[in-house]
Amino acid sequence: MASLPLVLQEIREVAGLPAALEIARQFGGSRVSIPAYPKQGHWLVETVGESAAIKICAYYRITSGSNREIGVKDLSIPLGPTGQRADRNTQIKALLEDGVSADEIARRLGIHRQTVLRQSKRIRDPQQADLFEF
Repeated sequence: MASLPLVLQEIREVAGLPAALEIARQFGGSRVSIPAYPKQGHWLVETVGESAAIKICAYYRITSGSNREIGVKDLSIPLGPTGQRADRNTQIKALLEDGVSADEIARRLGIHRQTVLRQSKRIRDPQQADLFEF
């Protein structure tokens, strides 16, 4: 798997990869608040389970100098490998593997030909790639 954006890396480290991916899947591209302590029914508990939610809250907990909780942490959740771009890149890769031309892929997916060529370059071995064969 490609490297994750920083916020998702942090969540992966404290609560595991499944929790990070599920948060990205459900809340990627939006801003969320992480409470000091999760409560039953909170979106975080519902998304990743109580155990993972407790770990995430502990990691992001904001405390004062006297170690008192003073608020919630607002996070911008990146799309990560679960967003529309990841889905699109998976489609591009599959179509390229099926031998579909860059122009045809662009038409089918409603994207620019150059997007297909850039993704192709990332997928293929640069020693083998010939961008003019499309």
